[in-house]
Amino acid sequence: MNKELRKVIWNSIKRSFKGKLWGFLLGSFPSLIAILLLGKTFLNTTMENSIIIGVSILGLILLIRMFAFLFRDVSAYYVYRKHESKYGDAIIYLKDSFSKAHHYRKTPGHQDEEFMSSLIDFCANLKKTFDGITKASCSVSIKVPIQSADVDEKASMENLCRDPEFYKIRDTDSYKQTNHTIIGNTAFQKALNNVLKGNKVKYYLNNSISKTRDYENTSKDSSKDGKLSYESELVYPIIPMINDDPKNILCKGFLCVDCDKENAFNDHYDVAIIEGVADGIYDLLSERAKNQNNG
Repeated sequence: MNKELRKVIWNSIKRSFKGKLWGFLLGSFPSLIAILLLGKTFLNTTMENSIIIGVSILGLILLIRMFAFLFRDVSAYYVYRKHESKYGDAIIYLKDSFSKAHHYRKTPGHQDEEFMSSLIDFCANLKKTFDGITKASCSVSIKVPIQSADVDEKASMENLCRDPEFYKIRDTDSYKQTNHTIIGNTAFQKALNNVLKGNKVKYYLNNSISKTRDYENTSKDSSKDGKLSYESELVYPIIPMINDDPKNILCKGFLCVDCDKENAFNDHYDVAIIEGVADGIYDLLSERAKNQNNG
């Protein structure tokens, strides 16, 4: 038993001796006497037996409280540790991705193969991360504007990169031929609007797509049955986390994570993960654009 678990158990035991219940039962001498005289009053037992019954009742109440506190706190501890380990995996998975990205940025004579390798690595490791977090099947993709370096309201988007598992499944000819406009995609429209308005919340999160009214997605047009293969979606604009001019932030695309399960993502840890990766991808895209201009 580790130190943290011992501390949780000890705190649970201490809490079982506290609270309003004990104040009510033992808060005054008359209430204590009433408990000790329960047997004599209602069962016509001797005083000695009545005291034993009263003490037994108090002991039983204490044991029930103690087990209730222990069950609740120990269960919460293991849920926390399990939850913590999933997000700890994200650090391990993404460490190598960021190392590749930094190597690309720092090494002169960049090649497009290296650039794409870095992006694919991000997508693959993000998929592993969110597969573990959601216990479901997730897909990760990077969307960028077709005819410009930055996104605006009139832009059409293309899929620059996707995780290797879903690349052949999702990126069909029909998908590539579809015009994926900003206005035709609720996620892109909302996320870009957040950026342009300078809102604190920059991402778009939807955990129940099929139940959302007025939800638009051009990927439906490339699907045979007109339906999406996912139920939850988390989209973050590819922007720098720290910007010198908050009123003039350039958005270079969108980092998208979707999942076939409802209520897959949360707006705390999951957003923090994808936000950090979007910042890294922003640097890669900026570096690539700079090299292309210099070339």
